Parts: sequence; structure tokens; C-alpha cells
Amino acid sequence: MTLRSVGALLIAATIAGSAVPAMAQEFPPLPEMIKEQGKIRIGVKCDSPPFGATGVDGKPMGIEVEMAKKIGEFAFGSEDGAELSCVTSEARISSLNSGKLDLILATLGRFPAREEVIDFSNIYFWGTSNVLVQKDSPVQKLSDLEGKTLLIVKGGSQIKWLEENIPDIEMMQLNTTADGVQALIQGRAEGFVGDGGLIYTLGGNYEDLRVVEEGLDLGVNGIGLRKGEPELKAFVNAALDKLRADNFYETVIPEFVEEPAVVDVMKRGFLEEAPQL
Repeated sequence: MTLRSVGALLIAATIAGSAVPAMAQEFPPLPEMIKEQGKIRIGVKCDSPPFGATGVDGKPMGIEVEMAKKIGEFAFGSEDGAELSCVTSEARISSLNSGKLDLILATLGRFPAREEVIDFSNIYFWGTSNVLVQKDSPVQKLSDLEGKTLLIVKGGSQIKWLEENIPDIEMMQLNTTADGVQALIQGRAEGFVGDGGLIYTLGGNYEDLRVVEEGLDLGVNGIGLRKGEPELKAFVNAALDKLRADNFYETVIPEFVEEPAVVDVMKRGFLEEAPQL
């Protein structure tokens, strides 16, 4: 072998060794399975603006969608490293545990019952839930919902709180946010409950609806992972730390939220430490 050929081999080895994106080298190592598949499969909401919705081009868009793209970029040097799939509240956890997804970044509340089934990243958002009602509804506070019917998306985390705190309330569970809004407009129930950011966004989009200001069920959101994946969990937590350090939320929230008061609420939820629950 000539000196020239040895030099060529060394150069080729150097190039191959640098194939891992420089950004990914700043993070804990990815699991081998993720490296081999060349992407991270992430479930996002497509019916819960401003966290996740469907854009005019038919693709997911929203704050959590942009977070997912950033995780793909941190892992593989491009947002294309994240393969995004729309998930419903009801199907999120089953899609993760069946192996169809690697992560859930989809308004996923973190609480003890869920922590028995899946693992979670560090908290990235906290806030209350709220109720949307028709503008002329007599409901002004949560206690006015006693004995009433409330709409909620299947799998919603607010059911337990409502049943424990509002006597004789009836829950009508529907498949999607769009179903819930339509049912509310049709007068099939007194209100529709969901995460505060979603409800305030809907209240701004529908002039015949309004938000009940009193919040309920203070909760925290984390990224869902299967149990027993410490390497992936470490990578995800490092990604969340970098998003905060890079002022990501200050930039992305106004892209999807127009009302200044709601922008402030969302920034507080993403940037301030969650209160003790």
C-alpha cells in the first residue's frame, strides 16, 4: 500500500467519523436503535392549537410541533430527523407502548397513574385547564356546572378532577377537539373543557364562545417515553434544557398565539418553574 493510499484511507475515516452532526455531539448519546433508524418518531397533536394543529398545507404546526422538529435537528442535524405523526388523546400512550412511536410530545399531562404505564421527561409546561361555553351561557364560575353536561376529548386528564370537585357533573367524551367545539355550538352540552392554552385560543377564534376565567386542575406536561429507555430520556431532557437556554419559546409562542394576554400565559407556563402540586 502506497503512502498516498494510506493518506486517502485516513481522510475517509476522518470524514466517516464526522458524519454524526456536530450539534448531536453536544448531547448525551442517542440509543443505538434511534441511530440505526435514522430518525425519531414523535407523536404530536393536530387538533389542539396552539400546541399542535393541522396547517393549510395539511402538515402539523404549533408550539409542540416546533419542539419536536428541534429534537430531530438536535439528533440528526435537520428537522427532518423528526418523523411526526398526528395522535389523538385516546391513542397517545398505546401508540408509544406498541412501538409505533419513540416519543409523545402531545399535551401529555404527567401524573401518578400515567407514570405507572410510561416514563416522562422533565416538565416543560404547566398550567390550568379551562372551560369554553357559549357567549350567552349562564355559567360564570365552575360551581355553575353542577348537574350539567361537559364535553371533553377522550383520554382527557381533567375527568377525575371534575368528577371529584363538581357534584353531579356529566361528562360527554368525544374523539377530537373539533368534535367538542361543534357539539358545544350545537348546544349538546353546557361547556367544553381542555388545556388552558387550547381553550383560550378557541375562545379567540369563535366569536360566539367565551372562556370561563376560573381555572381547574393545575397540571404539568412532559414528553412521554417508554419505560426502560434511560439514554433517550437523557437526550430528551438535554434537548429541553437547550430549548430554554436558546430562548426558543420566546420566539415560537408569538408565531402561534396572537392575543397578548394569552402569549403571557403561555410564556409563563413554558418558562417559569411549575408550582408544587
